Amino acid sequence: MHHHLFLNRWYQTPLGHYLLQQVKKRLDPVLSTSFGYYAIQLGCEDLSAELMQDCRINHVFRMGQGPDTQDVLIDSSSLPVSSDSIDMVVLMHTLSLAKDPHAILREVNRVLIPDGKLIIIDFNPISLWGFRHLLQSWLDEAPWAGHYYTAGRLKDWVNLLGFDQLHHFKCGYVLPINYQNLILRSRIFSKFSERWLKFSAALNIMVFEKNTIPLTPVRKRWVKRQVLTPGVARPTLGRDMKYDQ
Repeated sequence: MHHHLFLNRWYQTPLGHYLLQQVKKRLDPVLSTSFGYYAIQLGCEDLSAELMQDCRINHVFRMGQGPDTQDVLIDSSSLPVSSDSIDMVVLMHTLSLAKDPHAILREVNRVLIPDGKLIIIDFNPISLWGFRHLLQSWLDEAPWAGHYYTAGRLKDWVNLLGFDQLHHFKCGYVLPINYQNLILRSRIFSKFSERWLKFSAALNIMVFEKNTIPLTPVRKRWVKRQVLTPGVARPTLGRDMKYDQ
């Protein structure tokens, strides 16, 4: 099943559209100050035009596994991209729906340039959304399919590859119920949760930077040369020396 395709459609619902606007609100300041030549979005590629609207990187490619992928149809664990060539990679629900999230992260590490940015957007299991996921994951329907990974776990995985975390945003303080009227009337709940229950957000947005390890020059070990001092001429025959006549 093409879960990313179902997620693309789910984000067109009232609740999905609300969450997408919350993601843009948090992500736009990062995208508007990131520069480069090439960016890749993996997962929910149909949302790229809206999500990456303020991105200052010259070319944004949408890569995915679904039939509606408009740019490149790929296997996320084996990207058709040269090493050290991409300035930014955005993973939107890619890890939660992957059979091998570690393989995807290794590929991201391979294609990103030094100081390149990795952005991970995924659902937060420590929330009402995570609780509903536990109840309905067996249905295999968006957005409840796949695995919900904690922010701490994702951070550990990415840090092991040599990335530094720059930002961690939480967004989507709304009940996981897809009714337009309920979303509009939940402002008090949203403000209360955002102030007092920050852990309960629907989504985690994590921004990492690929660490550049400087080459430390090896100091050349100089060998101290012995100074050649002129020898002192000694008499072959001294006053106290005896010789044959």
